[in-house]
Amino acid sequence: MNLHQLPLIKIGLLITICTIFLISCNQKESNEELEQLKLEELKAKFHGDYKLISSDSEDAVDLNMDGTASTNLLLENPKLSESRLGIRILESVDGYHFFDEMWPMVSSQVRRDEVFDPNKVYSTYAISYDTYYNMSTCIFNEDYTSIQLLDAVKKDDVNTLISIEAIILEGNEIIKVKALRRLYTIKGWLTCQIESKYKRYDNQLKSADGNY
Repeated sequence: MNLHQLPLIKIGLLITICTIFLISCNQKESNEELEQLKLEELKAKFHGDYKLISSDSEDAVDLNMDGTASTNLLLENPKLSESRLGIRILESVDGYHFFDEMWPMVSSQVRRDEVFDPNKVYSTYAISYDTYYNMSTCIFNEDYTSIQLLDAVKKDDVNTLISIEAIILEGNEIIKVKALRRLYTIKGWLTCQIESKYKRYDNQLKSADGNY
């Protein structure tokens, strides 16, 4: 090999390395741009608060203790209209996002001189509710028609949610949730299959300190 050709070989090799490096950088930037666009699209479609618009039990239940059972849970318990879902689209490298559900937690009361009988209708009977949150990280399926929760449902003495069996993204900013839940009825506690629908009403979510 002619020694005078060595500088040319080195220059050619350097140009090749630089070209490969630039192509690699461009591909990385392109992938990052695609991921950012994908994230912005997810936020536009799903990020925000969702209010309950319907909730039906597979079996008729009497929640308001009026002696009449119904599958329409909003009719049985208007307090359920305060139920909410939240979807937070996070900028995470693993594709994880955040899901939370707020559902009223029942607290029963009777007069002090009465012993509660779940098979009896009480004119003095009253039910109050507190707020309970279930939270989980989540991922979307490939065609963005459903959500999978990654964390187990919290088990304690007050949580009435047993399991969430399906979260379906129906379009028109509506989410359908199929869940197994304990309901407090005139017959006492019953485990029921419930199908609820939520519609997005706010595409912003506040943090714990009240800021967006």
